[in-house]
Amino acid sequence: MNQVRTFASFDSSFDKADYILTGIPYDKTSSFRTGTDRGPEHIRKASYCFEPYLMEYDISIDQIDLHDAGDLSGFEDFEELRVDIRETLSDIVKKDKFPITLGGEHSISPPIVSSIQKIFPELEVIILDAHLDFRDEYGGKKHSHATVSRRISEIVGIENITVIGTRSLSEGFTEKKKPTYFTSKQVRERDCIEKILMEITEPIYLSIDMDVADPSLVPGVGNPEPFGLSSVEVKEFVSRLSPDLVGMDIVETNPKYDVSDVTSNLAARLVYELIGSREKRDLGK
Repeated sequence: MNQVRTFASFDSSFDKADYILTGIPYDKTSSFRTGTDRGPEHIRKASYCFEPYLMEYDISIDQIDLHDAGDLSGFEDFEELRVDIRETLSDIVKKDKFPITLGGEHSISPPIVSSIQKIFPELEVIILDAHLDFRDEYGGKKHSHATVSRRISEIVGIENITVIGTRSLSEGFTEKKKPTYFTSKQVRERDCIEKILMEITEPIYLSIDMDVADPSLVPGVGNPEPFGLSSVEVKEFVSRLSPDLVGMDIVETNPKYDVSDVTSNLAARLVYELIGSREKRDLGK
């Protein structure tokens, strides 16, 4: 692990903490705009923008035991990284702690899912993403940011994946078996969250590619795709799904193109949202 500036309020020890945050600054298969390796650093910096008290949930996250384990480092290629991810995430989950991972590009998600699925064999995966990412390979690589849902389907089964916010897939997409997906238009036209909650059983892993949001709101991503979700819609998915989650990653924040750090800011605030919505107090008093 490479120790870096910690995420705000993540100052408890590993053994004491309920939530463990890890950064994975990997950016080796980006196909359009490189720079996601700086994502963890900038998201951590943005976390100091917010009050620890979350008024919606009547709870302060500095009263919760949180630990920032720093960044994975020292890997030479994806195979080394995959081993590091599996060892790190397995250790976190086996000790009954909640893993939060900051990317880095989206190719880090399959080995994370693999680690968690070994502890939760019935794992279901929800991916918020502008792209279906179901190619078998891209640029001659099996492990690419463009093959994420395909690789995850090989781990948990294609029937256990749902992709939300899709508005881009490859021409001639005729796969007989493909993951269930909802376009950003469908999300706005019907209660997508209710449908998902009715059909998916816990435990759930949530992977958030920041390009799921509209690039007019979050420009700092590798592959910006117009007509995306609003930040409020992304927030709603996180807060409604959070009670059934066993882990979450936030990937594809690209500070090189992030005007006024708004993408990093939203990514950091989604970490707060996750914790607040899981730990919320009884507001019906």
